[in-house]
Amino acid sequence: MARGGCRIASRKGDLWWVIVGVIALIFVGTLLNDQSPSFLSQVGSTYSQSPTGLSAIYAVFEDQRAARRWTLPLSKLDGSVERLVIWDVPRLMEDEIRALEDWVSRGGVVLLGGRPDGLPGAWQVRLRTGEAGAARPAAPHPVTVGIRTVSVGSARFTGDVGDRLVHLKDADGRPVLISWRIGKGRVFWSADTDWLSNAHIGEEQNLDLALQILWPPGGGQVAFDEYHHGFTSPIHWWQVLRGPLRVSVALLGLAVVLLFWAYGARFGSPRPVPARPPRAAVEYVHSMSQLYRRARAAEVVLRALYRSLRTHLGRLTGSVAELPHDEIAHRAAARCGVPEKEIEQLLDRASASTPPRSDLELVTLARAVESLQRRIDHAGHRYR
Repeated sequence: MARGGCRIASRKGDLWWVIVGVIALIFVGTLLNDQSPSFLSQVGSTYSQSPTGLSAIYAVFEDQRAARRWTLPLSKLDGSVERLVIWDVPRLMEDEIRALEDWVSRGGVVLLGGRPDGLPGAWQVRLRTGEAGAARPAAPHPVTVGIRTVSVGSARFTGDVGDRLVHLKDADGRPVLISWRIGKGRVFWSADTDWLSNAHIGEEQNLDLALQILWPPGGGQVAFDEYHHGFTSPIHWWQVLRGPLRVSVALLGLAVVLLFWAYGARFGSPRPVPARPPRAAVEYVHSMSQLYRRARAAEVVLRALYRSLRTHLGRLTGSVAELPHDEIAHRAAARCGVPEKEIEQLLDRASASTPPRSDLELVTLARAVESLQRRIDHAGHRYR
């Protein structure tokens, strides 16, 4: 039981090591995620080297210094980006669609692949699954000039696509690639996401179609959206750390709080500080006597007795230092009733240059001096 309350025994040390182990695993996972994004990135990401990734087409534009990865929200799109690829993302919010339309209306071109969830009514187009095969141009257009066949997967648009322009159709006449204008720019939408992937970009004329849609005529940049694949640039100060690392820092802070709580918790009401009993005067006297005895300071004790005796006698005779012992004894005897001879002998013994031979003689002398001092004090009270 410790002061301040009773503690409950627990295995805090084991718990602490478990917490440290979890944080270490999260930190190692973060490092792996930073160093090897191609193994952990999603389908449609330029970091992915899997058959469904876009690392191959990104490398083509990167060789021409015309590629960049977009890791900010769509609301941050500006004039530095002329072409944007949003490929196989799980969801686009309505405010993101509005930001995208605003950017396109200022002259941007976006290539959208797949069908993200959350699209507004104006973007609602039904898709269906068919058979993988080939698609051919549906009508003459600059993006399909020279294109005869494109190898595509199984996704198709179905139903009426409205006034949107159809660029590619499969053998059954179902649209694969459509587009429409918004202001000064254009939106290209591909139902199929296989033709631009690493597995199919080298087939037929897939690469030629991608270059004709995406190659910026003014030497600008082609941005590949990675924001919706989880690769984001920090906007706020807490986003400087990657997600898993933020979790590890939060867990570390929580572990520190738990550690302080565990060692600072009190069970039960605090105990009052015990009062120290006062030391008796006899303890001080005993300590001083032991100190003098060990130092063999009998002469110091004898001088102290003599000074104390002269001080008390001076109250009766007047503090005259030059008076001899016999004169002091004569004057004091008349005032305190102690025989003159006894006072003179006591003064002589206390002023002797040689101390008593034994401690017993010194104690006897001290008691005699104390007795005389009491009688002098009593006489002083009587004559007041």
